[in-house]
Amino acid sequence: MLRGEAVVLASEDGTNCGDCAGIRLKVESEHGATADEVVAVSSVGNGHYLVRLSPGFVRGIAAGDVIEYDERSKSAKVLKRGGNVAVQVFYVGINGDAIESLKGKAVQVGGRVDGELESLVVLTFPISVGFPAIESLLAELPEDGVEWEYGNVFDEEGEPLAWWEGEV
Repeated sequence: MLRGEAVVLASEDGTNCGDCAGIRLKVESEHGATADEVVAVSSVGNGHYLVRLSPGFVRGIAAGDVIEYDERSKSAKVLKRGGNVAVQVFYVGINGDAIESLKGKAVQVGGRVDGELESLVVLTFPISVGFPAIESLLAELPEDGVEWEYGNVFDEEGEPLAWWEGEV
């Protein structure tokens, strides 16, 4: 999926991002391929940025987070969580109606669509929606041809980040 080009996702739900800038964050696949994803942010000063749209490939951050950006390494460190859960849904060979239904239901429960590519949709949910409700929506997708993951719930070793404790 990563071919060395920049990936830019744009919000479909009317999220105002007129004052957004794009920062390039390095993404590495499990096979070692690298690419840059351009993540929509707004500067809050001192090299810190508010993430405006959850990324499609970068792990560990979601819309609403405040990050510190290292331009040299193309990496980000979360300084403050914004209280949102990012979900990245990868799909191939499934009926487009299933994805449209997922997007509509996500918005109905309080989430939003932060971006979409040919075989990817990025959703953002306030943590108040809760993991059971998010997972219930995703369980309605076909089992074959769909993989989804939380973008900012687990660390690189698969351990929960637990930033949401005390937030729900």
